[in-house]
Amino acid sequence: MPVGSRKDSMEVKGSAVNGNRRYLILVAASICAGLTGVTYVWSIFTSPLIQAHGWLSSEVSLAYSLYFVMQFFMGFVGGGLQRRFGTRRLAVIGGVMYSLAWICMGQADTLPMLYFSFSFLGGGGAGLVYNSSVAVATKWFPDKKGFANGLCIGVTGLTPLAFAPLGNYLVEAFDLGTSLTIIGVIPLVFYLVFTWFIIAPADDWQPEGMGPAQPEGGDSGAAARNFTTGEMVRTPLFWAMLAAFAFSASSGSMVTSHGASIGAEFVGLTSAQAALQVGILAVGNFCGRFGFGALSDRVGRANTLLITLGITLADMLVLFPLASDFFTFAVAMVLAGACYGASLTVIPSLCGDAFGTRYFGQNYGLLFSGLSIASILGPMVGAWAKDATGSFMPAVHAAAIFAVAGIVSVLILKALEKRVRRRNA
Repeated sequence: MPVGSRKDSMEVKGSAVNGNRRYLILVAASICAGLTGVTYVWSIFTSPLIQAHGWLSSEVSLAYSLYFVMQFFMGFVGGGLQRRFGTRRLAVIGGVMYSLAWICMGQADTLPMLYFSFSFLGGGGAGLVYNSSVAVATKWFPDKKGFANGLCIGVTGLTPLAFAPLGNYLVEAFDLGTSLTIIGVIPLVFYLVFTWFIIAPADDWQPEGMGPAQPEGGDSGAAARNFTTGEMVRTPLFWAMLAAFAFSASSGSMVTSHGASIGAEFVGLTSAQAALQVGILAVGNFCGRFGFGALSDRVGRANTLLITLGITLADMLVLFPLASDFFTFAVAMVLAGACYGASLTVIPSLCGDAFGTRYFGQNYGLLFSGLSIASILGPMVGAWAKDATGSFMPAVHAAAIFAVAGIVSVLILKALEKRVRRRNA
């Protein structure tokens, strides 16, 4: 029976057909992917970095954007290497790289050092471990892709709930270098334990009792065949999916990267309240990733994206402009985080539905470039708005435009899906 890699086949042995073990692997994959969510406490450290080194907001924000560029690049490269070297080995390497990034960033006193540590090491390591974890979760749950991706990716959004208050405490109690070192050591310990459970099943593995896959919720359902990456990029559906990912994630990316600073401007949040808002954003992010992921199994992937983009548009046009107190701003942040999280969960499930799971690691690794685009557009638009006008409000208006573009992209995607279904009928 073919397997995801020779290395993984040696690790799985007879348990490749044991469906009970997949839940243990899903928990490990969720923890490993979830630890990359430490990145979302970045906004707590931006002001201390600016104050310590005299850098501009746009210069520091560039490190956040470059991080996601490297995450996409290494996720794509890692997706191609999984079948040769095994998901476990790549996950271990990625976890160690990601942890070292925070430790090295604590010693960075120049912008190139900042970009190397956080963007190159951190983004590259996150790409390897995140892609490996999501790929394993998807392959073990061909019958519940939305649920598995929702849990695995959802924990990534929940991680800041623990690390935001910790980061705020460390910044107030220690110097910046010590704080960042501690932030890096904690995930390192977890990675050295849980990456050993990141094991892929056989390519053709299915849980007992699962019949032929059927379209889910009106979407394209299971792919008629497994597309290679080269075959995938030659389909219009891929490009529509990429555009939908980029635009649907851009609004949330702007908010997650500048959340603490936006709160300080709009409602005068203290540092402690800002840390609490990061935690609130994390709860919304998790609920969106898990809740909308499960919803997409019922109502369809594209329909779920349309729902979240409509909520995002209302959030940016109504709630954020009206936010004048802690509670209103918290509601706006929860909605932004939930809708952002939804795109990160629904898109990989949509990729598996449309193009199959055999080459999922590399296919989703390429599709992940949509998040890289969003992570450049969102944070940089926010930084440019702040530097140019002294306010984040123009960035909120730009986020509403991103949501409209996302809705158009998803409608095109739905039209292309209907064409595919008619062709396969």
